[in-house]
Amino acid sequence: MVIKIGARGSLLSRRQVKEVMGEIPHFCEWVETVGDRDLESSLGPMEKTDFFTREIDQRVLDGRCDVGIHSAKDLPDPLPEGLEMVALTEGVDPSDSLVMREGDRLETLPVGAVIGSSSERRDRVVKGLRPDLKCIEVRGPVDKRLEMLDRGEIDGLVVAEAALIRLGIERNRISLPGKTAPLQGKLAILARNGDKEMEAFFKKFDSRKKDRVLHVGLSAPKKGTHLPLIEIVPRDFESFEIKKAFADMEEYTHLIFTSQKGVEVFFQCMGHYGLKLGQKKIFAVGRKTAVALREKGLRDLEVAVEETQEGIIHLLALEDLGRAYVLLPQSALARPALAATLRIRRIRHQVCPLYDTRTRWPEVKPDLKNFDEVFFTSPSTVRAFQEVFGKVPKGMKVSAIGPITEQSLKLHL
Repeated sequence: MVIKIGARGSLLSRRQVKEVMGEIPHFCEWVETVGDRDLESSLGPMEKTDFFTREIDQRVLDGRCDVGIHSAKDLPDPLPEGLEMVALTEGVDPSDSLVMREGDRLETLPVGAVIGSSSERRDRVVKGLRPDLKCIEVRGPVDKRLEMLDRGEIDGLVVAEAALIRLGIERNRISLPGKTAPLQGKLAILARNGDKEMEAFFKKFDSRKKDRVLHVGLSAPKKGTHLPLIEIVPRDFESFEIKKAFADMEEYTHLIFTSQKGVEVFFQCMGHYGLKLGQKKIFAVGRKTAVALREKGLRDLEVAVEETQEGIIHLLALEDLGRAYVLLPQSALARPALAATLRIRRIRHQVCPLYDTRTRWPEVKPDLKNFDEVFFTSPSTVRAFQEVFGKVPKGMKVSAIGPITEQSLKLHL
């Protein structure tokens, strides 16, 4: 059997196809996507769209190709109707790197040096290390972008470490801190829904075991078993503490949101009092909290690269807060680090506990022997699991979102 593959025509994409297929008989149609042709549009609004995958996916849907092989981070969400992911590879190093000319170091780059980047997230990481650096958007194949660096058009280039590894490029570079694009470094193989032949063939490449993962957080996963062990209970909006905090809404200059649920309950409370937000500087912990705020119509946000209170504290260190008045709408169980920092810096603020997080006891407790892994999304889920199940069975894998939840796992389970 010769498998017909669709993929982008860049050198990196050709290496990715080789990584998957090796010596397996295949024919590849090298496709130019709209993302390859359009080098002017900013990638920001294109996140989670089919900008780099559309033409390839259409060939699979039309039957001209059996599968499409993509960088998993380029996949649209949701996937096009009629397609499914039959494999997600283990991948290579998911980090980002800052490539510089030989002999340069981050500390020795001149003030105002120009860094080529391709996302706001990467820009924030760079500026977190050197606020004086100027980030500009740079598009095109990795080798072409590196030529800009060599010609002196830019002084540094942020690029996925996985791309450098796959291309065999050895350049002067440093690894950047913080989270990267979801699924960066992994390759996704898409086929038509119900194509059992492709599903069976590519099963050996699939690193996922999500069908035997128990998810105990609030959000339902696309695959696996969802058993929410916590529930969010808003507090009485007419309580003295909440009424006092929302009475000063017009005076606040800064709002800091540390969770999606905090955003949801905050705007419920705003509706309860009939208040409008007005002009304020908004900070968000992580991408999901930022998405929740954008769904409420807020666009100009400061988003912490590190999805913890410490990430927000780092952002605030760069702010002039001499005349600020800050509101922290949050869970009653929120960690005190952020409020303590504001107190130490003598910044006027109010902490407003808007909701409680409680253990939700399942009607039927599943047998943990049916699962390979438990996935935790917050310290609250760790505590709830301990109440409901006790210890994690020996040999079972545990995964967590973020360092704080990982810390909680080590302490309690």
